[in-house]
Amino acid sequence: MTGWWRQRGVLGLLAGGIVLVGLHLAVLALSPHLGYGCDKGSWAVIALVGLEVGAGAVYFLAMRRWAGSFSSFRLLVWILVVGALIRALMLFSTPILEDDFYRYLWDGAVVARGFNPYKYSPQSILNGFDSTGSVPEALRQLARESGEIIRRINHPYLSTIYPPVSQAAFTLAHWLGPWSLTAWRLVLLGFDLATLGLLIAVLRTLKLPLSWLAVYWWNPLLVKEVINSGHMDLVTLPLVLGVVLFSLHDRPLGALVCLAGAIGAKIWPLVLLPLVLRPLFSNLRRLGFGLLIFGLLVSLLFLPVWLASQGDHSGFLAYGQRWEMNDALFKLLQGGMWLVLQVLGFQDYSQLATRFIVAALLAIWVMWLVRLPIQDGRDFCRRCLLAVAAVFLLSPSQFPCYYVWLIPLLAIRPQVSLLLLTILLPLYYLRFFFLSRGQAAIFDYGIVWLEYLPVWILLWWEWRGDAQPFFKKVAGYES
Repeated sequence: MTGWWRQRGVLGLLAGGIVLVGLHLAVLALSPHLGYGCDKGSWAVIALVGLEVGAGAVYFLAMRRWAGSFSSFRLLVWILVVGALIRALMLFSTPILEDDFYRYLWDGAVVARGFNPYKYSPQSILNGFDSTGSVPEALRQLARESGEIIRRINHPYLSTIYPPVSQAAFTLAHWLGPWSLTAWRLVLLGFDLATLGLLIAVLRTLKLPLSWLAVYWWNPLLVKEVINSGHMDLVTLPLVLGVVLFSLHDRPLGALVCLAGAIGAKIWPLVLLPLVLRPLFSNLRRLGFGLLIFGLLVSLLFLPVWLASQGDHSGFLAYGQRWEMNDALFKLLQGGMWLVLQVLGFQDYSQLATRFIVAALLAIWVMWLVRLPIQDGRDFCRRCLLAVAAVFLLSPSQFPCYYVWLIPLLAIRPQVSLLLLTILLPLYYLRFFFLSRGQAAIFDYGIVWLEYLPVWILLWWEWRGDAQPFFKKVAGYES
């Protein structure tokens, strides 16, 4: 019996799950020390980084050595139980080093009261006026009802940056429980379960082992960023998997409808459009009809954004023009661009110029991915992963919560270099520690490279073809 356990990897997966639950118990105990207004220069931040890096390492080892090596129903149940336990623990935790959810709670209340969330910034509501005139009294009253919530919103001088489908999720949470973080977490958990269900459908369609669900369901960074911190990025994932599932069943119109919805939650799924349209390249009539439907849906979804006056307080413009954080490659490109433009006397435009260059690189990469016909479903999923990974790795903002975008696709096409980010991205929390001590440059120009340099090296190694499939023991798997 003992030999069977060792051969099948059962013991390793059992032990990995137990350790993951234990580490999340420790994060739960630590979380009250890292809530809103905490001392970010305390050693509790260092402890958090240690726990999250440790959880990432346990997860990576469990996935690499054992998760893909069996097809036992009992161990599949174990995977589901462990993922459910670590989520349940985080439901009761204090949000760690996070305040984005205050904006979500406020936006949900604004929409629930029938107002356009893109029209007024929180600061203008507190002031009672903006550049267009006075703010409606109903919004001022809503601000008073919110208590401290509106005052804890970051960047309060900007209107919201979250697209309309995300606003619908915020509103649902407000209907379930006004001003309630628990209600919002339950909404996220609903999207989480929907993602899991759709991922099961995709794996079955591709005839891949259901044990690969562990790549998604056990990922500790996803659990921290979504269930603990309450980040809204998970709202997009069921819609993206809907795109994948419809595409696998050769239903491009359904895929385009899901893609429009995904863009309505977050802009980044736009990179998947050429891949969805690729099978239609040989049929111009169907291609034109699909683009028409897609364009109409996106236009309708973003109508509230178009109707709101977008001026200096526009969150969309501010994010697109100057948001930058936790980036490595973008920072390097910008430094080079600054040196070039300094010679011409235009160095103040280096940020904007670099964004154009990155957008062009991303467009070229996606066009390269669609240059050849898609061979099968696995090839489609591989190209989707490569497109989304490029968005993340080239972005000027590489928050750990953005990594959530890749995780369902990694459960379909596991890749060592990208899964390594689960271990390395928690180093981002060190920025809070150094910033509070006036030493942000130590992180911005030093530690950030520890997050990404190993990933880029492994990506190059994989590109050369030296890498082995992530799940080496799965018969018939091709990397």
